Amino acid sequence: MQTYFWIIVLSVIAFADISSSKLPLLQSGNSKYWCPVTGENLQEHYQTNYFAKLKNGTVRQYSSFFGLYSDINEYGILKNSAKKYDDISQKFVSINLQNMKYTESEFLKQKKWIHNIKVKKLYLMGEKIFTQRCKKRYIDLENYLELNELKGSLVESKYCGNLPEEYLHALGIYLWDVKKLGITQNQNTITVHEDDKCPVCGMFSHKYPKWVAKLHYGNTYFAFDGVKDLIKFYFNPLKWGKYKGTEKNRVTKFEVTDYYTQNAIDGFKAFYVIRSDVYGPMGNELIPFEKLEDAKNFMIDHRGKIVLRFNEISQSLPYQLDSK
Repeated sequence: MQTYFWIIVLSVIAFADISSSKLPLLQSGNSKYWCPVTGENLQEHYQTNYFAKLKNGTVRQYSSFFGLYSDINEYGILKNSAKKYDDISQKFVSINLQNMKYTESEFLKQKKWIHNIKVKKLYLMGEKIFTQRCKKRYIDLENYLELNELKGSLVESKYCGNLPEEYLHALGIYLWDVKKLGITQNQNTITVHEDDKCPVCGMFSHKYPKWVAKLHYGNTYFAFDGVKDLIKFYFNPLKWGKYKGTEKNRVTKFEVTDYYTQNAIDGFKAFYVIRSDVYGPMGNELIPFEKLEDAKNFMIDHRGKIVLRFNEISQSLPYQLDSK
């Protein structure tokens, strides 16, 4: 009984602390309550809130500096747009990022810590909630570009009922990481490191395990967030930087991710569907399959236009896909 008493007391204190804050919510729509990077509730983490605008002008609000740092590395933010919430004035105040004592190694350490929490707790809890409480057929994860959009939709639609924030967060993380991005314990997936960036677009490849592809040149490799960027690099690597020894005839291994199985397969032998209604991180994609039958079925289900073998892919095709 005494334990329950203290739980209630601490819960009341925590609620009062959150409700006493007048944290401005700067994002729009039903996703404004959550961080787009971590999915955490912004009001529960109001004392560590940050704000910035991406280079395309999109407003982003973060539950911690970890989220802001992620966007700086992946998307880039507008110069001088970064701000931190000041609980005393209850306003966002400008910050000088050069004065922030936060290193890449600290970021990776925190990322690993977050991942461990996901694997040990959130994925299991989220899967249980999804299995027992959700109307699965109504949840189409391809409709959401960010984690906070998914959480906003789950609250508004009530496809999984009315969930407390703890359950909602676990469900959102599970659906985003496991169901949408395909993060699994599959030993046949393509291996990439957290600091691997696509040499074409600059995005971190490990964030897109469902789409990741690799070109190997002996002991050197390049990881991509999709086949389309890989093809651009394959035909003209020097367009993207001073990459010596990357001529086509020097490729020793070419790995792509089978869309259905998520297994690593030989890119030279794969079948590719183009111009479907399924989009990758960079829009229209060449979607790979190990089996021709799978490619044909996918093409029918998702309005694809044609199935190609690797030797049928032209240098201009990725740019044609970019334009439509």
